[in-house]
Amino acid sequence: MSVVNKFNQKAKEYDSERRALIPCFDDFYGVAIDCIDFKGDNPKVLDLGAGTGILSQFLLEKYPNAEIVLIDLAEEMLKEAEKRFEGNDNISFICDDYITHEFNTKFDIIISSLSIHHLTGTEKKVLIEKYYDLLNDGGNFVNADQVLNPNKGVEDYFKSKLDEHTGEISEKAYGEAKIRRTYDKPSSVDFQLKCLKNAGFDHVGIPYKYYVFAVFWAKNDKFNNI
Repeated sequence: MSVVNKFNQKAKEYDSERRALIPCFDDFYGVAIDCIDFKGDNPKVLDLGAGTGILSQFLLEKYPNAEIVLIDLAEEMLKEAEKRFEGNDNISFICDDYITHEFNTKFDIIISSLSIHHLTGTEKKVLIEKYYDLLNDGGNFVNADQVLNPNKGVEDYFKSKLDEHTGEISEKAYGEAKIRRTYDKPSSVDFQLKCLKNAGFDHVGIPYKYYVFAVFWAKNDKFNNI
């Protein structure tokens, strides 16, 4: 079964299980939005692999007038996102592969959460280069995702610590989450920072990290104070 089918099957329960499976839920999503450096109140935003729209919901708390495009391959996940944002005419949805989809507009902010780690290293590099070109001057790219520690012993230890902190969740749901992890292809922090720099971003950094979860932030202009 493909990863898309797996997520389509879990669409209705996806949100309710996030806090249990991500012990750092509020900080993870919150910092991803807090670190965005955009001075206006009506940014044009693209959410890659948006799923049910959790990260876009956090973004709307900071930019309630944002125009957001959510793109995801999993149709059932997007249906849940449509319910979440029902009545907001500034939100639109695309069911397609964000690696191959062609956009005819640029964005001020491009965000993603827990999606890009399903790509190979080569695919991540291509994706970052593609979406760098789709950012307006001064645009922000933010990816809240899972990362891989190059040291297997450290990686296994971090995962064991996360298991200790998993919240209230049924044994069945936790088993299904572990099966979904077999589709993961996380890359190291260093590799992804290098991809961002090579794509052309002037500033890149990691504003947040918790075991296997990390937030990548990149901006493509010159800060006056740097």
